[in-house]
Amino acid sequence: MSPRQIMVSAGEVSGDLHGAYLIRELKKLRPDLEFFGLGSERLAAAGVDVVLDLTRRGTIGIFEALPNLWPVYLAFRRLVRLLDERRPDLLILIDSQGLNLPLAREAKKRGIKTVYYIAPQEWLWGTAKGTARVAATVDLIVAIFQKEYDVYKKAGANVVYFGHPLIDIVKPALSKEEARKKFLGREPEQVSGGQRPVIAICPGSRTQEIKGLLPLLLRAGKLIQAELPSARFLIPAATFETIKDSFSLVGNFHPQAVVGHTYDILHASDLALCASGTINLEASLLGVPSIMTYKLSWPTYFIGKYILRIDKKIKYFSMPNILLDENVLPELVMADAEPAKIARVALDILTNEARRQKMLASFAQLRLMLGGPGILPRVAKKILSMI
Repeated sequence: MSPRQIMVSAGEVSGDLHGAYLIRELKKLRPDLEFFGLGSERLAAAGVDVVLDLTRRGTIGIFEALPNLWPVYLAFRRLVRLLDERRPDLLILIDSQGLNLPLAREAKKRGIKTVYYIAPQEWLWGTAKGTARVAATVDLIVAIFQKEYDVYKKAGANVVYFGHPLIDIVKPALSKEEARKKFLGREPEQVSGGQRPVIAICPGSRTQEIKGLLPLLLRAGKLIQAELPSARFLIPAATFETIKDSFSLVGNFHPQAVVGHTYDILHASDLALCASGTINLEASLLGVPSIMTYKLSWPTYFIGKYILRIDKKIKYFSMPNILLDENVLPELVMADAEPAKIARVALDILTNEARRQKMLASFAQLRLMLGGPGILPRVAKKILSMI
């Protein structure tokens, strides 16, 4: 009897990360399973036969995605052929709604069961019709937020919720002191004249984000350093190649770029300057205050605000603020996302102890909301019940 085959579809860097942790848990329970599909380096390292990699094509926004439509369409057709050629016992879809929801429909036509892990955010900013469409298309939704579970359950979905997998994933390997020594050479706590703060600059994982946000965050860092000359800066990078072109834009300001080690870098930091995304939640779980910054093209922003009216559906853009229903993390979007304003807010967080302690208390509350350890094993066991 041939081994069971599971197809995986993860089109972005964050999906590749979440998928890799999930596949390892599945393999612990069923070492005989074979995995193949769409992913990148982390899924490949976890034992997936990666047939296609779209992680460099990841974008946010309507007009921003246009240059990638044809490559993504070709990848979609290749994935559909894989469904026909290899007839997997199960298809696991991870994030990437624009690609994976149509793929789920194709799997359904073929009688192939589907699991959506990191499901479409219709539950958050979409419509009741869109939520019902997801519920009717996917055989099992693994929710990662309680509200997500509630909305999809109401829509008639087969949905489960065990907690957020980041509870199991966000674990630095080093203590704060060890991380600072490793990345900065020595413990930078006290210097003559006061504190030596450490600031992480996290521009996101998508090429679009890095090109658009990293120069802006570097300029903000230079302004912060002008006020706090003792400040040290770290950048967690997937590869140095992804960020090196931005360094020439800020003259003599040279933060330390480190490939990998995102959680250790965050753990070593007193503040993180971040893009919008999973990094906001990761920093919060590590008890690190952060500032969320983001810029889209003005046409995309116009459509989102005045046609889709997303700002009427959600009060906040960063997931910690959404979950806490409170403006805990500063959100500097579009015109507000400019170096001088980012620097001013950063300096206030670094020097205003009352504000800092309030943020830390909110992060402790957030952690309690997201569940206890052992989430990934429970998710893996439920997924295996589908085959």
